[in-house]
Amino acid sequence: MKRFLLDRRMYAEYAVAAALFAVNILLALFMPYLTEHKRIYDSGAYIAALVIAFLIYTAGVHATRRKSASDIAVVLFAFFLAWEIAYKTGAVRNDLLIPSPEGLFHVFAEKPEEIWQDVLGSLQLLFWGFFLAILFGTLLGLLAGWIPRVREVLLPISNVITLIPPLMFSAYLIMVFATFREAAVAVIFFAVFWPTFQGTVTRVALMDRAVIEAAKTMGVGTAGMLARVIFPYCLPGIIKSISRSLRGAFMCLTGAEMLGINLGIGYFIEKYKSFADYRCVLAGIVTVGVITTVIDILVNRAEKALIRWEQ
Repeated sequence: MKRFLLDRRMYAEYAVAAALFAVNILLALFMPYLTEHKRIYDSGAYIAALVIAFLIYTAGVHATRRKSASDIAVVLFAFFLAWEIAYKTGAVRNDLLIPSPEGLFHVFAEKPEEIWQDVLGSLQLLFWGFFLAILFGTLLGLLAGWIPRVREVLLPISNVITLIPPLMFSAYLIMVFATFREAAVAVIFFAVFWPTFQGTVTRVALMDRAVIEAAKTMGVGTAGMLARVIFPYCLPGIIKSISRSLRGAFMCLTGAEMLGINLGIGYFIEKYKSFADYRCVLAGIVTVGVITTVIDILVNRAEKALIRWEQ
């Protein structure tokens, strides 16, 4: 803390972010609506969101001591400040498509249980689709990377399939599988399996041949080669690819949920879009952004902890 306060340049940027945060709070509490709107929402949830964002920013800037954290906070608070002023002064008059910041965050106070259940539903689908894709993609990739005949059969097929957006399979998968949940898991599986397979094959091909030859001289067979030599060698690359794969998997998940499954944050967005309740639609989009950001942070930290020797 003391070292942070002694950094004058960082302290000035922190002060700017704090000032914008305080102005946002004051406007939410005391600025009147200068034009008529269909509904005025309580500012409690919005203020709580601002406070949480400021606390996260404060913790982050003290932990990382990066100036970019202050830049992000300044942009974020300036955006909400402009939005609040535009709405209350009447520059934004379309209550249906562009709600007030208070209206947007009030959704989280109105429907906390529904949002939470949909988030849990999405995470369950994401886990099973992603876990199965990583498992089978890695196993088949190791096998194809080691056995040329298997590679010559499967790699051309994967090159074709990976060019097709996974969501294009969703309409067919919904008809094939017994439930929408199974279809959603299958969409995630398709989105992650083939890139994982191709990446594993490439990593096996790039292995140091001296390592393989040394293992052969010690009489290591195919099973031992795959389990004790090739897999440990490829493991850091597999772990590094998980973050990128998760982003694509979550995008495919929310898209699949919009097509028919009756649970998940994608379904939440689609449902309220059909009701023309765009406050809830925007709240769903914000929720997706928060979830993907948290997942990305957790995966990156796990990656650094698991493969410290490559940092």
